[in-house]
Amino acid sequence: MKKQHVAVIGAAGQVGTPLTRGLLSLGHDVTIITRKMQKDTELKAFEELGASVSFCADMHDADIMADILQGVDTLVASVPGSKSIIEQSEPVWLEAALKAGVRRFVPTEFGCHTQALEMGDGEVFDNKKRFHDLLMSSGIGWTLFYNGGIFDYFLPNLRVFRKITTFGELELPIYTHDIDDIGYLAALAVTDERTLNKCVQVDFNALSQHDMLALLKQYWPDYSFEYEHFSSEYITTMKESAGDEVTAKKGAETDKERWGINYAIYVIGKLAAFNEQTLRTSELYPDYVCKQPEEVLKDAKFVFEE
Repeated sequence: MKKQHVAVIGAAGQVGTPLTRGLLSLGHDVTIITRKMQKDTELKAFEELGASVSFCADMHDADIMADILQGVDTLVASVPGSKSIIEQSEPVWLEAALKAGVRRFVPTEFGCHTQALEMGDGEVFDNKKRFHDLLMSSGIGWTLFYNGGIFDYFLPNLRVFRKITTFGELELPIYTHDIDDIGYLAALAVTDERTLNKCVQVDFNALSQHDMLALLKQYWPDYSFEYEHFSSEYITTMKESAGDEVTAKKGAETDKERWGINYAIYVIGKLAAFNEQTLRTSELYPDYVCKQPEEVLKDAKFVFEE
């Protein structure tokens, strides 16, 4: 691949960390944009690998951001898709990217296939779809990267939930992958000329929740797990009636946003999608070998450790 200059917002985040590591390992020039005046261990480690770190006190100033983005080919927003990020921050970053002549903008996605959803399917996705309209009418190039699920949250374990928790339709395929694989595949995809103005879907691993539970029982036959299931009817009701509190053990989504995400994944099966605008990572990178769910579910540290 041709060497590029990539700017990353959120380089120390869950996806941003392996993404940035992947970009550097592929030989790209990387600029990390951060509000942190004090560089943390992760940012210092990236500098040692060759990244440059640009401090920006006001990331809602398009002119300041545009100065930082001079000479950048691709801007990646690897940050949580909160309402404020999507509605307030990303439009400013898009404006700055346009002013600086950036060729490609990669917005916060890294989850369900927003383009395959309809307005009203979930609050988070409605916000993203409105920003996509702005992005695609701006004239800048774009890539929407959809990794589906992350092992930590989608494979059954007792670290995220107190019980083995299942949702909605148990036979729906769940595309889920290790976070390091997701980051590296994202680094490949956002710098690949074939993915310009395309969606990219990570699709190496697919198991239903039923399959996951069967593997858990196979690998841990002597452990008496407790189970909890949230039905499709319950999820659909909560999607409409939940409030703006944040009560989940993990994540920063409001309850309404979280149940909208669960609805998209476990009721209407839109964690992943393969429409004509979407490229599969298994076809783009056929020689890439991902970590398998089976080996993770055999690991006691993954299943049990708090």
